[in-house]
Order: sequence, then C-alpha cells, then structure tokens
Amino acid sequence: SFHDLPAVDAGRDTIICEGGYAQLQAMGTGSYLWSPAGELDDPAIAAPLASPEITTLYTVTITDEYGCQNSDDVQVEVWDMPVADTGPDLELDYVFETPLEAASLKANETGTWSVFSGTGAFTQPESPSTIVRGLSSGETIILWRVTNGVCPAVDDYITITVTDLLIPSLITPNGDPYNEYFYLGGLEKTLGRTELIIFDRRGAQVYKNSNYDNSWNGLDNNGKELPEDTYFYVIKAQNGRSHSGYVVIRR
Repeated sequence: SFHDLPAVDAGRDTIICEGGYAQLQAMGTGSYLWSPAGELDDPAIAAPLASPEITTLYTVTITDEYGCQNSDDVQVEVWDMPVADTGPDLELDYVFETPLEAASLKANETGTWSVFSGTGAFTQPESPSTIVRGLSSGETIILWRVTNGVCPAVDDYITITVTDLLIPSLITPNGDPYNEYFYLGGLEKTLGRTELIIFDRRGAQVYKNSNYDNSWNGLDNNGKELPEDTYFYVIKAQNGRSHSGYVVIRR
C-alpha cells in the first residue's frame, strides 16, 4: 500500500521586534515536531511561541498515522529596536533658526520631527537632517520620533534655548571700563546687518549707524558728546526683526 504525504503548512513568514515573540501556526493532521527547538515553548505542538534573538527559519515536520512525514518552513525575522538620537541641546544667541542632525535611519525606519513645546517649522520634517525655523525666544523642545512599523516608536528630545538680544537701558561713557558703550549682547550672531538709530526727546535723530558694531558711546553724528538725558533707539536687523526702546546717558 502507498499513502500520500501528509499535507502541511507552516504558516506565513512574520517579523517581530527584538525581545518579542511570534505565535507560530502550522496546519495538518498528525504529530508535530518543530526545529530548531531551543527558542520554542513547546516544539511538539501545532502553535508554539517562538522567541528568537536573530532571524530564524523554523521547520515543522508532520508524521501521520502511517509514519509518512512531510515538512514546511516559516521564517521569523527579527528587527532591531529603532534608535532616536537628536544630539546635544542647543543654545542660540538671537538666532531663530538652526540645522538639526539626528542619527541616520536604518532600513525600514522612518522618522518625524515635531514641536513638543514652543514654536518652529521644519524644512524636511521626515529627514534626520533638517532646518528648524521660526523659533521663539526662550526654550523650545523638539521631538524626533523613529519607528519601523514593527517595534514600538522611539522618541528623543532636543531643547533649543534662544537668548534674545540683550539691550542696555543705561550707558555711562565717563572713561571707566563699565557701561561705556551701547552694547547689544548677541549682535555678532544676528542674521545680516543691523541698523541703530538714536533719537532725542524731541524726536530728532542724533545718531545713525547702518552697520552697527557695538561702538556707540553717547556721541552724536558729528562726534560730539550728547548731554545726559533719556534717548530713544530703533534697532533694525536685516533678517526683519526690529526693537525699539529707550536708553539713559549718564556721565
């Protein structure tokens, strides 16, 4: 007598995340034996749990009542957990945009930048390399989320602190080393040329510098000392930002 080989189906290939498990599901009539058996909870049943550490090809063999055997394979692919690394936090002086560089994405991974708190917009929100613009003064927290569709998403955060332009309200140009100049902290890192205009109480312009370099020490456009009083300034940066306020000269 001759008997057909028993029908057997090991199921579909599957993908799991490292540290996870897969539920194998074979179909057929007879006794089961899976191999390799080391990472299976029970290699002698149709649906064991597999917990491989690396991608593994499992073979199931069915033996029917006549001793005939047939086998089929199923692969359990193991993917590494994604890595999200945005690098160190940043401190900027009166600069409201900056490049961001996260760790490179692996195969099958995707990433997305988003603003967790604060303000900002990204030139390439799904690329590890992007530029964030429109930052606000103070602290902004940026989120970089990486997923591969199998493992849980992984997040990393970068904090960007933007120090606004520091503008003095008093200068004392009297020859000592203190408060001699109208010093704008962060001016050297502004975007583009910066214009400074000084007005007296009557609104008359007494000083103007279209490419200010922190050198004004209470002199007018003719190089003469301005009297002690309250003056008003307008600061215009080429990047479109402007400030206005007052400064007191005391000698």
